[in-house]
Amino acid sequence: MEEIEIVKKSKFYKELNTLLREQLTIIQQDITPEYEQILKEKEFQHPLPIICQFEYASWGGNKQWRLELDFEEYQWSNETVKPHFLTAMVYLSVSAGYLHFKYQLCSSFNELLQPKETETIEIKRLNQTNLVKDKLNQVRQFLEDLPNHFLQEVEKINFEELEYMLHPKIQEKWKQGYLPGFDCIVMGEGDFIIGNVYSTYDPNTGETKQYWSPLCDTTLEGIEKYDDDIWTEIDIFHGAFEYENQKIVFGDGAMGNEGYVASTTRNGDLNWAIFFTFSNPIYKAEVIDKHLICYGNTGTIIDIDLNNITKIKITDQNT
Repeated sequence: MEEIEIVKKSKFYKELNTLLREQLTIIQQDITPEYEQILKEKEFQHPLPIICQFEYASWGGNKQWRLELDFEEYQWSNETVKPHFLTAMVYLSVSAGYLHFKYQLCSSFNELLQPKETETIEIKRLNQTNLVKDKLNQVRQFLEDLPNHFLQEVEKINFEELEYMLHPKIQEKWKQGYLPGFDCIVMGEGDFIIGNVYSTYDPNTGETKQYWSPLCDTTLEGIEKYDDDIWTEIDIFHGAFEYENQKIVFGDGAMGNEGYVASTTRNGDLNWAIFFTFSNPIYKAEVIDKHLICYGNTGTIIDIDLNNITKIKITDQNT
């Protein structure tokens, strides 16, 4: 039997795995509201989730349990030419007869929190009650202190230096004056949310109501696998404005029934855009109580919740 399999059957490993799967999930849930408040105060607009990984293996002979910020979609540090990281980990690896073990919080934003050396333990001791109790108590103390320590390190991040990796084709098309010409939300990094759009008609009142809801997630590559002719020309109308470190622009599509609204960085990179096939040209937009209100030139009024842009209501339109 390979030594990693022997380790996994030990009392130490089983109790450690149970503890970490339970506690890291709880910690993630507990710190998320305060973490999101920090991002809001820093006016940081890009996604940077807290994630958990359990029994993760970067190579065959090791296991890691991790609570960390997911920097996968960010450029490496310009200063160190290495990836960013803020990771709380419990780590073990095996060699002939020995387990190498450590737990720590490490951060690329704090020189005092660089990865440290492991402790070496004989594999044959991993079922000893006293050793298991001692090591798990150490890990419990680490976990108890972790929420405050993790959030303190988040505060030390210079968010202005983080470079989000935007999708080159979407950004190129945007700057050329094109968006996908169907009901959807397109994100600057390449993700799409397809819109489910329909209307109802009441014959008693003669009233027509329009509805928009998210249907599914996909990517530009997933769409263009079956249809690469998705782009339609757009115009940006006068009246763009800045709101919370972003610029809101709006206008029309190539067809008279089309309109869109978009958020860009101050440098003109696309954060997101929402394209409508029913709105007619959007000639005006404003923010009221964290809602982006868009006005079509034939009476359509679209209400977008800026806390969750998939929440879209068509509040009024001509019938």
